[in-house]
Amino acid sequence: MTHQPASSGRAPLPAGARAQTIARLFAHSRSTLNPHAAPALTFTGERFTPEVRGAIWYEHWHRYCAASRIAAGKRVVDAACGEGYGSLLLAGSAQSVDIGAQAVEHARQRYRAPNLRFECASVTALPLPDASVDVVVSFETIEHLAEQEEMLAEFRRVLAPSGVLVISSPNRPVYNPDGSTANEYHVRELDRGELRVRLDAHFPAQHWYGQRVIANSVIWQESATTGEVAFDTLASDAVRRNAAPSDAMYFVVVCGGVDVELPRLPAISLFDDGRLSLWNDYVRASTREKQLAWDELDARKVAEGRLAELVVATNALASERERAAALAEQRAALMREVERVNEQLMVRGNELRQALAALDRAQVESQAMREACEEARIELAGERAAHGETRARLAFRETAVGWLRWPLSVARRRLGGAH
Repeated sequence: MTHQPASSGRAPLPAGARAQTIARLFAHSRSTLNPHAAPALTFTGERFTPEVRGAIWYEHWHRYCAASRIAAGKRVVDAACGEGYGSLLLAGSAQSVDIGAQAVEHARQRYRAPNLRFECASVTALPLPDASVDVVVSFETIEHLAEQEEMLAEFRRVLAPSGVLVISSPNRPVYNPDGSTANEYHVRELDRGELRVRLDAHFPAQHWYGQRVIANSVIWQESATTGEVAFDTLASDAVRRNAAPSDAMYFVVVCGGVDVELPRLPAISLFDDGRLSLWNDYVRASTREKQLAWDELDARKVAEGRLAELVVATNALASERERAAALAEQRAALMREVERVNEQLMVRGNELRQALAALDRAQVESQAMREACEEARIELAGERAAHGETRARLAFRETAVGWLRWPLSVARRRLGGAH
């Protein structure tokens, strides 16, 4: 029979606040149980989807499997159901299941049962009347919103006086010890003390259970219903017998009012998918790690070969550099010799130009001397001609004719001078 919710009589949240709260709450979902065909949701990290495997698959499914014991034959609200897979599992044993879901259309298409319905609402304002349900399941919800007190008060309101709340929350000191792996969808994570303070106000009766995924060897007595539970640890060659496997990653709390007789979950519950998937994941990871180790060895061999080649090339390069340095020194010496010869040539050139200039001057002086000699020769020849003429005149005058003509020539010269 499907539970039909009535109005709670509470004013709804403002549209903006409702949408923001829903987006924060309805998250962290996991696998499915016999779903009707529907497109898978894209995994964003806010809510889990059935297609994603690994340790988180075990964490989420184990909680719902444990809660299904308490839900049997009861009116159940799966608050913040996310993708909807766990609600269908609860519907397998519950009288009816009502869900508030962000991905409500996806859930309605994929998960169908006559006693299952999906509604979109805020966990701080559930569309249910007071005392109308027997069990509220709220896994990995409280850390997604700031209104934690309001959510727990709303759960108390819709639960019958004898109803119980099954709630889980990550244990902050183990889940995120140094704050370095912060989940962007978590508003406020709690430790054990903080979670207990919040529950005490509305659900003082409490049974606490720790949860974490562990890799252990399991030994069990066949056909036994009771017996000792031992958690043996071998560390530093010493055996320790502990009260629990290790610190809880998550707390699962079954709680209710003061006089409520709380149902109990098994003292220890081991969960798997029947196919050793987590072990096979480890085997695949281990095999891959071994392959990576062999690949690393091969890479090292290649690197060593390359290194040897690099050493040879480096040595050859060093030799070439030394030869180049020697050639550079020889070139520098040759350049210095060329500069020295050029300087000598410049000096010799200057001397040669000076000698040529002196030669030019000597040639000019020689030409002048030749011209002076020529002028002297001409002058000497004139003088010689004049002397010859004088000697001839003297010689003529010594002759009888000369003696006779000489007075006449003197008279002529005198007459000529008189004119």
